[in-house]
Amino acid sequence: MPRKRREKSGTDVYHVVSRGNNKQDILEQDSDKNYFMGLMKEKAAKYKVELYAYCIMSNHTHILLKCDIKTLSLFMKELNFDYAIYYNLKNEKCGHVFQGRFYSSCIETEAYLISCIRYIHNNPVRAYMVSDILKYPYSSAKHYFTKEADKGHGCISEHIFDIIKTRFPNSIDFYKFHNNFDNQEFIDIDDEKSEYDFQRIEHLLQGFVVDNNVESFETVEKVPIIRNQFIEMCREETKLSRKKIENFLKMLAEST
Repeated sequence: MPRKRREKSGTDVYHVVSRGNNKQDILEQDSDKNYFMGLMKEKAAKYKVELYAYCIMSNHTHILLKCDIKTLSLFMKELNFDYAIYYNLKNEKCGHVFQGRFYSSCIETEAYLISCIRYIHNNPVRAYMVSDILKYPYSSAKHYFTKEADKGHGCISEHIFDIIKTRFPNSIDFYKFHNNFDNQEFIDIDDEKSEYDFQRIEHLLQGFVVDNNVESFETVEKVPIIRNQFIEMCREETKLSRKKIENFLKMLAEST
């Protein structure tokens, strides 16, 4: 069966996601993330791709960029291919590093564009890795809000800052916009939403076990009165269905 043709953006702006094969951590170490960022900047300069935002996580990457669709394919193919060579050589492995071809979503409006930047920068916050976007060193947030921004915007296109200035009078207001964030509002990738929901339940379960002096995740899953207490708390907090919470709880109990 032929692959579905990639959708073309009317603005040439795309949100691109690449995942490790089988969701493995292919960018686990700081050196891996730094190497990928270096490659990304190098390939963006080579193909004249405008970078608007990025976030390098342990098992996937987000890049918001502007270029024509042909250039998008060339840029991402070479970026991921070169990183795969590095990863396999470093780890003495062979075979696929990334999970299939990269995902791309078309960004057609300025409002969606700004929300996408916020979504990308909040990835490590949503995963409970940091409490604030500026505490994560492997995203473009530092180009917008730290002293590094005062020295120039680095690899981030000046064009995006012109757009932001039309919507926010200063960087403080844009930073506040990042903190006023509904984690569900931008998620249009099914795998991403499911992973985020799982992370929320895991985070809530960790807190529940500590707060209620429960022995283990398995205890929460096996003891009916404790399980119901936890599930009701999660339903109120996340608005997820009871069945989905029960499935996540079972997975977490079996993994410990």
